[in-house]
Amino acid sequence: MLTVFILSLMGAWFGKSVPSLSYTAWGTRKPNIIGLFITGVVMILFSGLRRKIGDTYYYIHAFELAEQAGNPMPEFGADNFLFAFLQYWIRAAGGKSEAFIMITAIMTLVPVLLTFRKYAPDFLLAIFFYFTIGTYYTTMNGIRQFVATGIILMATKYLFSPKKTDFLKYLAFVLVAYFFHTSALILIPIYFVCRRKAWLPSTFLIIVAGIVVLILLVMFFPSFANILEGSSFSQYNDGWFTEGVEGGANILRVGFQALPMILSAVYYKELKKHGPMTDILVNMAVIHFSIYLISLYNWIFARFAFYTYTYMAILLSLIFSTALKDNRRTALKFVLYIAFMFFFFRDAAGAEFYRSDFFTPNNNVWFSFIY
Repeated sequence: MLTVFILSLMGAWFGKSVPSLSYTAWGTRKPNIIGLFITGVVMILFSGLRRKIGDTYYYIHAFELAEQAGNPMPEFGADNFLFAFLQYWIRAAGGKSEAFIMITAIMTLVPVLLTFRKYAPDFLLAIFFYFTIGTYYTTMNGIRQFVATGIILMATKYLFSPKKTDFLKYLAFVLVAYFFHTSALILIPIYFVCRRKAWLPSTFLIIVAGIVVLILLVMFFPSFANILEGSSFSQYNDGWFTEGVEGGANILRVGFQALPMILSAVYYKELKKHGPMTDILVNMAVIHFSIYLISLYNWIFARFAFYTYTYMAILLSLIFSTALKDNRRTALKFVLYIAFMFFFFRDAAGAEFYRSDFFTPNNNVWFSFIY
């Protein structure tokens, strides 16, 4: 993971050092295509050639079971129909599980990189934070939901658009994503909450609501866990909530995920000079943290933050490239960089859990996805 991190940063650095002639939504120069391509190839190959990271093994197992069963056509209109149809199409075309993982890696990461190129004020910083806040390796643990996230990211233009009618275009992307993962519907209320001026009284109500929900979950959720029956999360009902099989998110992780919100509050005066897109990102940071507050009860709730992670990398790149650009804040910026690197090393860089077949000598994964 550390090797991929360094190579990705090198590609992003080259993209930034020789920028293209076009501009981002913030008026900064976009990275050149070659740097973008290098970064994308490294990140996609590591992700697409994996076999065991996160829940990848279970997706592969399900894919191969359906292949052995004769590749049945998924029922139209069923939950996650488009995701099932994607697998059906890959199997029908002669693709194996390796092709399935590679295609989903592309569908997840290409929208991220294109979003960064257009909406991150500093592409190199966005890539740095995408790794260090834990997003990149998380994309390999929840394939279906991150494919839905990739689709939602393609609608970022409409999220930031001042035109109210663009909501219908945004909604169209949400509905497509819904057929990959039903949780995508949460983006509809998030859309309206985010498109408000930041740090209004309602902003604090979101945080309070997160605390109240956490308290209610601790007190009452086990008694009502049967509401999960029949949903795509029904497998989590059996013991996960009622018997304490799974615990809440690590308190350090929750505190760390509060950093984008805290920094945006401290430096909001400088940030708001950059227009209404800043308010959307700041409100997204509040929602992101509130989701993690709720995940203190059970980590499964943190999966709703998959949809907000990429925007946190954009927000942090904005904060570090503008508000913390002042030489008087160099020491603080240095300390924050160390903190982000510490979190990255602690969570993924040295963990056996986050290894791919990418660098394994004589592995049988290279290019197996094309035949």
